[in-house]
Amino acid sequence: MGIVRTQSIIGSIVIYAGAILGFITSALLFPTFLTPEQIGLLSLLVTYGVLFAQLASAGFLHTITRMFPYFRDKQNGHNGFLRLSLLVVTIGSVCMIGVYFLIEPLLVANSTQQNTLFTEYAILIIPLFLSVLYFNVFDTYTKSLFNATRGIIQKEFVLRIYIIITFILFYFQLIQFSSFVYLYIVAYACIMIYMAVRLIGEGDFNLAAKKKPYSASMKQELRNVSIYGFLITAAGFIILNIDRIMIEKLVSTNPLAQVGIYTTCTYFATMIILPSRSLIKISSTIIAEAWKQGDMQKLQEVYEKSTINQSIIGVLVFIGILINIDTIFAILPDVYSQGLWVIVFISIFYLSEMCAGVAASIISNSPHYKILSHITFAFIALIIILNYIYIPKYGISGAAASSCVAKILYNVAIYVFIKRKFKLQPYSYNHIKIFIIAAVSFFAAYFIPDFSHYIVNFLIKSTVIVGVFSTLILYFRISTDISEMLTHFFKSKK
Repeated sequence: MGIVRTQSIIGSIVIYAGAILGFITSALLFPTFLTPEQIGLLSLLVTYGVLFAQLASAGFLHTITRMFPYFRDKQNGHNGFLRLSLLVVTIGSVCMIGVYFLIEPLLVANSTQQNTLFTEYAILIIPLFLSVLYFNVFDTYTKSLFNATRGIIQKEFVLRIYIIITFILFYFQLIQFSSFVYLYIVAYACIMIYMAVRLIGEGDFNLAAKKKPYSASMKQELRNVSIYGFLITAAGFIILNIDRIMIEKLVSTNPLAQVGIYTTCTYFATMIILPSRSLIKISSTIIAEAWKQGDMQKLQEVYEKSTINQSIIGVLVFIGILINIDTIFAILPDVYSQGLWVIVFISIFYLSEMCAGVAASIISNSPHYKILSHITFAFIALIIILNYIYIPKYGISGAAASSCVAKILYNVAIYVFIKRKFKLQPYSYNHIKIFIIAAVSFFAAYFIPDFSHYIVNFLIKSTVIVGVFSTLILYFRISTDISEMLTHFFKSKK
């Protein structure tokens, strides 16, 4: 667990540093100086960009993670595995560019009826998805080389620095909004180029490496894993992003603005899931190696610790959001007040994901990886049906509730499968204690009288929650990782 713990801690620090920058842009600058329609435009461009990138990858990102251990050989350029990866995604890119021009009228249909803003910039989906696609390839490849933090730093921190700089130019009227949008897309290209340059500098970008001869069984396995990866990554995108697309298509009044409000309110809930990104990245590599060696004890250890540590962090951030929800809407312009239930439901959505730990990674790297696609597509159907029912009735709140219900059922199904098939059980009484401690901490802050200024209110109640929660977690030694980390930290200060 050493490499997992170290890179997870580093990654979490970087992610939260990036979250501060994200808060500055998404919670302060964008809502204050951009219209909800403009925020909705940026959100839809990124949403479609990620969708096209996922489809163009043809599932090979998952193939890199799962199959790279069988090709690892630095002296021989890892047997040409990167060359194979780039060939696959390049073919996928050409296909998706053709698909874009084929379905462009459908993509902009609702925008041409309500406003033309998305129609004007829809073409930027192409350079954006290409940047995202190749960044993901280089990031996944780098992660497979046991460096999960580089991509995190670029995506969570450096990218936001680029965007803030671009926004400053826009704020001081040195550029128009149109230029801001173009530079927003260029920022994604910059971090993609950086990842490629670093691989070249380290000697891991060897396209001329001799390819490892593939046996018939290896070719079949590559095809099967890629097909599965294609289905599961596309499905994962749908679960996380279909709400924005369906809001834009199903909301009758100013849909782009509703997407902007939904995106802004959802941002606050994403604070819950941030720490898991670094853990999942490095753990997926460890899990793949454990399956290769048949080390079920290692899988149990990673699974159990991931649920404990992520539950602790997720629950703490969740109750922090709930106790300060009035402060959130005091910061945002009044038009965003309709997103209250979006924050609540999406927070539960992400808390459910945190409590599940690395469950999905265990299945996706196992010999029974195909079952994950069956579970996932069942809940995609559910979330689409729920969205069609509740978005027209309840708007963005209905979209958030639909996502929440689908995600909880999805995680329960995965847990049941792992327990029955692999006999892995990560949960214990410590998990119940976490929620009891969370309730005690929440009410300790809830009954503190409100102060006149929302900033003072935020600081005092947040301090009480963190203080009570942390003290009880350490006292009852809920997580050995967290206890050891803090003990080491305090010893180093002496």
